[in-house]
Amino acid sequence: MKTGELTDSVKNRTVFRQLYKGLVSNTGNTRSHMPERAAPEGQSGALPEQVISTVGPLPGYAKMPWRQVTAAANSLVADGAEPQTLLLQGLLSKDTEESALRETMRRFAAEAEIFGLSFSDANIQVSGCVSMPQYFVTGTGTRCGPARRILSPGQELVVVRQIGLAGTAALVWTHETGLLEHFPTWLVERAKGFDRWMPITEAVGAVNHFGGCSMRRIAQGGIFNALWEMADLSGVGLEVDLRKIPVYQETIEICEYFDVNPYYLYSEGALLVGTDRAEALTAALADAGIFAAAIGMVTDGNDRVIYNGENRRYLDRPQQDELWKVSEKKNR
Repeated sequence: MKTGELTDSVKNRTVFRQLYKGLVSNTGNTRSHMPERAAPEGQSGALPEQVISTVGPLPGYAKMPWRQVTAAANSLVADGAEPQTLLLQGLLSKDTEESALRETMRRFAAEAEIFGLSFSDANIQVSGCVSMPQYFVTGTGTRCGPARRILSPGQELVVVRQIGLAGTAALVWTHETGLLEHFPTWLVERAKGFDRWMPITEAVGAVNHFGGCSMRRIAQGGIFNALWEMADLSGVGLEVDLRKIPVYQETIEICEYFDVNPYYLYSEGALLVGTDRAEALTAALADAGIFAAAIGMVTDGNDRVIYNGENRRYLDRPQQDELWKVSEKKNR
């Protein structure tokens, strides 16, 4: 493809036709015809608060950029918003084939459909500055509830779902051949399917239904980054039992194979929750078919301590996600 803007014909047949399901612009206009949404009850005539989340390339998912839709939707939902529309921006390398672009757009549309979302705009260009396509997804939503991010001393900490699932799946998708030489097929196949747990809408809804909880999605940098960032924002300390953090054995074994730390591994799909009633919350989530485990306490102070049996250490400041490290090692 030539550098610069796509031609109108390419945009229509390859981008818009996939994203807008047949709503093709004859004028090259990049904006779809989105339906008007009614103002929330009690806010007639008033503009509801808008929430925006932009997601760039995800660690380990360079070949599956449509997963950025899930990350953007997750960010909105965890922030107390109802996702509404998506904006897609992309830079293509000059050697990108139109057929590959068409398939990628189709996958973006399919991912958006999971959340009942539509694309309101798409801006795709070809650049000589990138060696592979780079996409950015911006999700917009309307505030439908408070964003409860602040922890309070005395609360218990709960992790919803196992950590590292999205990161484990990314490692398998990227290095499946080598893993099959080291692990049984059943283990690799099971781990490859962990990315199906990336959407958090159901889990967030269940936590909100329980009520009275602080919440943060666990994404890049894994559980350790999420713990630090939530505690730092709240100005509190933590005491966490490492052995209680839920993680599948497949994640542990695959992380050992790549010599990476599962507690700093991309964990889209998991939540970190602060609650006054951890036992009741985990039971309520279990009734909804969602696994959760209490892992520690929020303390009054600044010490953020991780216990592993008799061993005690302080939580480090946020680190680079382990998936980036694996990618960098491969490219050396």
